[in-house]
Amino acid sequence: MNKTSLWQFFTVDSIWLRKHIRDFIIQSSASIAFDPYAGWWDLLDVAKGLWFKKVIWYDIDPNLKREINDWLINIPKIKDSIIITNPPYLSNYSAKRKWVLDHVEKYFNESKYDDLYKIALEKCIESNDNIVAIIPETFINSDFPKNKLHSITILEDNPFGDTENPVCVACFDWVDKSLDKILVYKNDDCIWNLEFFEKLRLTPTNKIRLSFNRIDGEIALRAVDMPNPDKKIQFMFRDDLDYDLKWIKVSSRLITIIKIWDNISNLDRYLELCNNNLNKFRENCDDILLSPFKGNDKYWKRRRRLDYKTARAIMEKSFFELHSSFTLFNA
Repeated sequence: MNKTSLWQFFTVDSIWLRKHIRDFIIQSSASIAFDPYAGWWDLLDVAKGLWFKKVIWYDIDPNLKREINDWLINIPKIKDSIIITNPPYLSNYSAKRKWVLDHVEKYFNESKYDDLYKIALEKCIESNDNIVAIIPETFINSDFPKNKLHSITILEDNPFGDTENPVCVACFDWVDKSLDKILVYKNDDCIWNLEFFEKLRLTPTNKIRLSFNRIDGEIALRAVDMPNPDKKIQFMFRDDLDYDLKWIKVSSRLITIIKIWDNISNLDRYLELCNNNLNKFRENCDDILLSPFKGNDKYWKRRRRLDYKTARAIMEKSFFELHSSFTLFNA
C-alpha cells in the first residue's frame, strides 16, 4: 500500500508554526504533544523544539516503524496533552475516483462526514480539549461545526514537500463560542473574525433562469485564477474565451458557458456589472470565501475558484442592478 492509498502528505516545513499558533500552544499549558496521525513525525519534531516533556505519536502505516493504531476509529484521552497533527485528507468522491474506496469505506460508512480529515477532526475533538490541525483550506467553507474553534490560519506558503494542496491551521480549544470570537488569519495577519466572513456569503434567489455548462449560451466564465495573475476569474463573452468548447462537460467546474433565458437589455453593461460585483466580493472577503485552488500564482498569492452557487448569486445581483438602472433611465 503506497502513500496515496494511505492518504499521506508529509509536512516538511515549520512555516505552519506562526507566532499566534505558538501562543495558542503555550496557553494550553500541555506538557505532552500527541500526534495520532504522525506520518514521518515532522510536526512533533517541531514540537520537540518547544517545551514539551514528552511527545507521543502513532500511525497506521507499518512502514513508518512506530506503534501502529487506527485512530480514525478511536483516539485515547491522554491527560495534560495537546494534539498537534496533520490528519489524512481524502474525500469519499476522490476515494471512488482513485479506486481506493475498499481501504476507507468502513470509515465513511460509520460517519456522516464526506472526507477523512473531518472524521479525524471529530475523533480528535472527542479525545482532547486542545488541538492544532493542518487541514485543507476548504474547511472554512465546509459544514463542519466551528463553534469550538479558537482560530483559523490560512497558509499561502506550502508546508508540504509532496503536494500543492491548499491548507490552513485550525486551532480548537473546546470552548463553545459565537463566530465573532473566532479569529481568521492569513499567514501572520489577523484579518477579521469568522462571523464577519459568514455575513458576506452570497446566496442565490433563483429568480432568474440560467444554466451552467450550456455551450449554446452567450456568457463565458473562467471560474478559476490562472497562474498568470493577469488571467483571474472573469465573466466574458463566449467568443472571448480562449478555450475549446468541446471540452466543456456537464461536470465542468473551472471553465463554463452560461445560458440565460431572461432578457438582458445590454450584455456589455451586464458583464461589466458581473465583474465589478465579483471583484467587490473578492475584495470584501479577502478571497477567503472563494475555494482555494492548488498552487499559487507567480506572485505567490493563492489561486481561487468561484463556485457556481456564488457565481449565480453575483449574476442575479448584476441582472437586477442592470434592469433597475435601465428602468429608471427610460422612465
